Amino acid sequence: MITPAKKIKHPLNILLLGLSASLIFPASVKALSNLVPPAAISQKPAILAAVQQRIQFRKGAHSTEIKGGVARGTVNTYLLAVQKGQTIKIKIKSVEKNAVFNVIDSNRKMTIKESKSWSGVASKTGDYQIDVGTERGGASYTLSVSVK
Repeated sequence: MITPAKKIKHPLNILLLGLSASLIFPASVKALSNLVPPAAISQKPAILAAVQQRIQFRKGAHSTEIKGGVARGTVNTYLLAVQKGQTIKIKIKSVEKNAVFNVIDSNRKMTIKESKSWSGVASKTGDYQIDVGTERGGASYTLSVSVK
């Protein structure tokens, strides 16, 4: 009796399978890649979301520090709930001095791009998104966030 193949649930598994196949069957992968027209291949590098986490403050606190790490080509995403008129302060430090963040406001507009320090006032109640990435290579970082 033939058993059906296991269904792959995550795109990362597909990527790993493709990379494994290219190591085992390099000539076959090269031959197949010649069949794909150049216009179908994206010119932008893919950015993978490594972490998505909601920022929570301890009871009575208005600031927190998050320690993390991000690999080259990935982004760690943090969601921060704010009220209209609150002041948001964000700072990032990394040993490698290459960690940066983007801030996307509750209107889904990019507020700041590739910064190491930012302060602003929330224009609307909702979630602000903080995307942590790197300028080059990987990085271990400490993200400081305060809301008043």
